[in-house]
Amino acid sequence: MAPVEDSDEEGPLEAATAEETAAANAPSLFPSQYDETGTTSFDRIEAELRGDALKLLCQMPDGSLQEVMCNMGHDVVYAKGLLSRQTGIDFGRIKLFLDGKLMFDPLSFNDFPAITGAAAKEIQVQVTVEPEQEADPDEES
Repeated sequence: MAPVEDSDEEGPLEAATAEETAAANAPSLFPSQYDETGTTSFDRIEAELRGDALKLLCQMPDGSLQEVMCNMGHDVVYAKGLLSRQTGIDFGRIKLFLDGKLMFDPLSFNDFPAITGAAAKEIQVQVTVEPEQEADPDEES
């Protein structure tokens, strides 16, 4: 068996690696969709629309406190849905109140001056839970 000699010629593996390195360092025909932090322009727009992080401290009727994490751009429905999942209470039975006033479902948290004006986005809300409705025995299913 003949000894292997060192040569200056590139083998197929080295040539492919050199071509890949050159291609990776060459300017792209299309601009990258990612910025230096790894986020896309769509991610930045979505984050802008969501707004600042918001922590709702929900005072439950039984005296317990539930934390709901959402964003200023979310609506009341979103927060009620999260609270419903956390507690197991039917969504339709939950009502949220801010400073004694009902927070209507279609409104976003940006629609409440008491929230937008608050320096700390940690807001205390009161929760009422409607009693469960019993099925009417006269109704047919």
